[in-house]
Amino acid sequence: MTPSRTPAAVVTGVALIVLPLAALVLKGFSTGWLMLVIILGPILVLIAGYALQIVIAAQGFLSSRALFASAAARSRATVAAWLTLVGVVLLGVFLTDGGDVGYGSTFQVWLGAYGPDADAVHAATDALNDTVALVAAVAWVGGFVWLVAEWARALAQRSRARRAAAQSPGEEG
Repeated sequence: MTPSRTPAAVVTGVALIVLPLAALVLKGFSTGWLMLVIILGPILVLIAGYALQIVIAAQGFLSSRALFASAAARSRATVAAWLTLVGVVLLGVFLTDGGDVGYGSTFQVWLGAYGPDADAVHAATDALNDTVALVAAVAWVGGFVWLVAEWARALAQRSRARRAAAQSPGEEG
């Protein structure tokens, strides 16, 4: 069995904590009414999900104790973590938002969506922007659900192993 605290696990754990904040900063370039609706609406769900993600990062990737004990479980959890991370960062860049003056994603703002060529920028990028945002949202939520499932499975396996070790005191586990 390989140790759980490998450099790749540490990078994944730190990324689970830092990259959602980076996505929020990236979204800040194109903040509008949608962000206000999120702040007034599902913000508590998002905060709870982020808190759970920090717990998973700490227990699953940053702890010296092996939560993802098997190589297969560690690989699945790592793929799920990076899927949700890529999804949330891409969503931060491609989620369209707008206000009283104009609309666009951070990607479109970088291309000039609020400038004199706004109509051309939107004509050229709206379809791509919406498609990437949709795929990113599915990756973010799907990856997060998968990551939570892997974490719950690993917790259950560790609990079963502890119970088995407690029931057989003559054997080391």
